[in-house]
Amino acid sequence: MTDLLLKIGLSNACFALALAIVAMVVGKTTMRPYLVNLLWLLVLLKLVTPPLVTIPGVAFFGRSETAVAVADHSQPAAPPAIGNLTDTSHSAPPAVNSHISVDKPTAPPIAGGMSIAFNRVRQWAPPIWLLGSLLVLVWSLIRVYRFDRLLALESQAAPEQLQTAAVRIARRLKLKRIPAICTTSAHLSPMVWWTGGKVRVVIPTTLIEQLEPKQLKWVLAHELAHVRRRDYLVRWIEWLACVGFWWNPVVWWAQRNLRATEEICCDALVI
Repeated sequence: MTDLLLKIGLSNACFALALAIVAMVVGKTTMRPYLVNLLWLLVLLKLVTPPLVTIPGVAFFGRSETAVAVADHSQPAAPPAIGNLTDTSHSAPPAVNSHISVDKPTAPPIAGGMSIAFNRVRQWAPPIWLLGSLLVLVWSLIRVYRFDRLLALESQAAPEQLQTAAVRIARRLKLKRIPAICTTSAHLSPMVWWTGGKVRVVIPTTLIEQLEPKQLKWVLAHELAHVRRRDYLVRWIEWLACVGFWWNPVVWWAQRNLRATEEICCDALVI
């Protein structure tokens, strides 16, 4: 079980790193935000899906020195030379050397050190990995619960004028279901929130007071573009990747670039 967990983690981490490098190169050489966004999404999807190919390095380095020593003695020793069985008068007894010493086979110092180090990693890495995932899971669920309660307490339905504008924009974006448009007194940025049930677009009241109606429509259109692209579902993929591979910096790298390309794609969709 330990070796299987390490193989899955190592394989997914390597493939995710390769996809991240491809996404970075494509993002710097092309002007296709949709393609780059898809590549960064594939990085996170690769981390939360079964590995395509397992890397056999865990089994190789996990072999003990005892197995190597037994392998060296697996071949039988050659039998002593036997003379003419019919003529024994001239045969001399075999010389016996009492000072012969048999050296025990030993592994090279470097290989032995690597084997010991890897055995320790194999022993302690899975418990630390699982404990860290459990802590990230509990911490993230507590944050989501508190934030959802905050929105429930300090949110209300948006004014009728904003609701009407949202319906017009949603139809132009070809949304089949119009999300709930809410305003909040909390100091937040405009956002799309979904934890099950109906999708909510949350606009802070301070922003409504500061912006002109035309500018506010652009903000509302941008958030509805997130709904059109179903970016709120991508947040769950991010969450699973962060819980399962919290130790992998590729996860946080992909998350940051994924959200940045999402904003570009939404702006392009609105325009």
